[in-house]
Amino acid sequence: MMLNTYPLLVGTTLYIGASNAQWDFVVFCITMLVICIIIGFLAALAGVGGAVLFTPIMMAFTAINTDVIRTTGLAIATVGSLIASRQYLSKGLANFNAIILTAVPYTVSSILGAVLGLEITRSFGNVGVASIRLGLAALMLFIVGLFLWRGRQVDIPNSVNKVDRIARIFQLENARYYEESLRTVVTYKAVNTVWGLLCFIGVGLVSGMFGVGAGWAIVPVYNLVMYLPLKVAAATSKVLIAIGDTGALWVYINSGALVFPFLAPCVIGMVLGTELGVRVMPKAKIPIIRWVIIAVMLITSVRLFQQAIPILMGWSP
Repeated sequence: MMLNTYPLLVGTTLYIGASNAQWDFVVFCITMLVICIIIGFLAALAGVGGAVLFTPIMMAFTAINTDVIRTTGLAIATVGSLIASRQYLSKGLANFNAIILTAVPYTVSSILGAVLGLEITRSFGNVGVASIRLGLAALMLFIVGLFLWRGRQVDIPNSVNKVDRIARIFQLENARYYEESLRTVVTYKAVNTVWGLLCFIGVGLVSGMFGVGAGWAIVPVYNLVMYLPLKVAAATSKVLIAIGDTGALWVYINSGALVFPFLAPCVIGMVLGTELGVRVMPKAKIPIIRWVIIAVMLITSVRLFQQAIPILMGWSP
């Protein structure tokens, strides 16, 4: 029985018929469930949607169709973010005013990015896919470099910049949250909001194009550009992803790239992992969160470089 006309594996279409194929599919679903539980847990700690871990890993280590991976990545990022949003907002970790400020530019640009990403793969084939992998790997390494360079300075930033008019309008000049690991109330202010908004336009384009959500970039923009504390940046990022990635996801769904048998175990695993992660995150020490982000991005980006460069250099078909 054919479950979906969109290819799950590159160059094939998903069929379930013989008993051996059924058992293989069961093992495949269990494997994806376990992987997504781990991804959901790490994503909740790091403030990423989960797609930034899921999409590069699937592209790097499987032959699953690229469009299917990106669609599923955005779907689990959206689901995981919705699960985490309630708890992060109720605990005061996520800054709701910052979300209101940045949601529109991020959402609109992510939809445009999704349209552009589909066009690249359809027009340029393997070269387009390799280009996407290479671009994603380079961006991830750039973010890793920023975190390594700034280090502990960005855990709880102490900006000397003046609060601008936009920050005052959105009441971001005297925000606070309770840091459980330090048992103290942290007061902070948002700065550089114009630069932050411009960054979110670029982040949305990349998010939709690569199908990776955007927590990997939203957290650094909130943290390194707008000077929100790292935990606040991570929690706020998680809520924003639930808003912005929904728009980009529908572009991929309308293209026919949603394969439900592949999506179902991934979503279930994401829900379970996220529920565990949001309970641990408020108590986790801030450097642990930073190193979780760095380690996952570094390992995955190296693998993506290994896959993209041979194709772009003409060393493999």
